[in-house]
Amino acid sequence: MEILLKSHKHYGTLLLALVLAVIVVTLIKGPKPVFQRIVAVLVDINLLVGLSVAWNSQKSFSLLHPILALGAVGLLHASAKSDNAAKVIRCFSIALILLITAWAVHANWGPDFLKNVWLVNFHSQSAPVTPIAQ
Repeated sequence: MEILLKSHKHYGTLLLALVLAVIVVTLIKGPKPVFQRIVAVLVDINLLVGLSVAWNSQKSFSLLHPILALGAVGLLHASAKSDNAAKVIRCFSIALILLITAWAVHANWGPDFLKNVWLVNFHSQSAPVTPIAQ
């Protein structure tokens, strides 16, 4: 499970650079829908890897992290097929901010007010159920 977590972290950092690359390419050469779609799908893959890590991990994590990532994925897919440069730049820029904020939730450098928001653990032990005495 540790290898999936490390892959999720390092792959996510690469994806931030790719989202930024889409913004720069769109500013310089205009929208490239094929590149935009590829980046959106790569972010989807990292989201699935992250969800599998969360599902199989014994550690608590903040629900804010996947919520922000899902918001970013929605924006990426909303503009992935677009030829409108303003739409692509706007959506990919907001998605980049959401992905950086999602990263900050669990990063050492992240702000404290994001750290302990909506913590969950899929494998937490519930209290033992005691039978009703008759």
